[in-house]
Amino acid sequence: MKTAKISIKWFVDFDKEEKWLNDMSKKGWAFWHTNGVIYRFKQCKAEEFIYQIDFDEKGSKEGVGDYVVFRSSCGDQFVHQWKSKIYWRRETASGPFEAENNISAKLRLTNKAFNYHLNSFIGLTLIAALAFLVLMPMGRHLPESSFSRWLTEFSLGLTYGIFLAELFILLPALKKLHKKNNELIGQIF
Repeated sequence: MKTAKISIKWFVDFDKEEKWLNDMSKKGWAFWHTNGVIYRFKQCKAEEFIYQIDFDEKGSKEGVGDYVVFRSSCGDQFVHQWKSKIYWRRETASGPFEAENNISAKLRLTNKAFNYHLNSFIGLTLIAALAFLVLMPMGRHLPESSFSRWLTEFSLGLTYGIFLAELFILLPALKKLHKKNNELIGQIF
């Protein structure tokens, strides 16, 4: 009988990722690690844990340490952190996380996810601008060589790749999170 499992998935929507982790737990697989694509699980009792994904707003290890201590004192278990995502779990018998029934907590998580994706969008846009406005002209103005052709083609490919990623991944994610944010605000008012 297998005691460990690896799954390959990629999520833009943290709600879908969280639901999937909880579905895996219902099947007897406790999540313990990810690199954003490869998820690792250990065998557990079916429905032993429930999971929640949170976001580190500050991006500092020290702030996360204090946050982990605080949440741990509330009965939540820190599982893993990957980039700005913080994975939490608690025993199912302890009841649901606050955000499941609390609109303001859902709004806070949605805002954190929106800011994370927006920062990614801005960072990628800056990289694309650097490639298009600096590297490509540099490649064109260098003496004709295989390196100058490579630099020009690389910068053009990088710019197009980032543009397509933003168009098909980040913008739809931002649009969905913005819509969800407005719906939650509508429920409060």
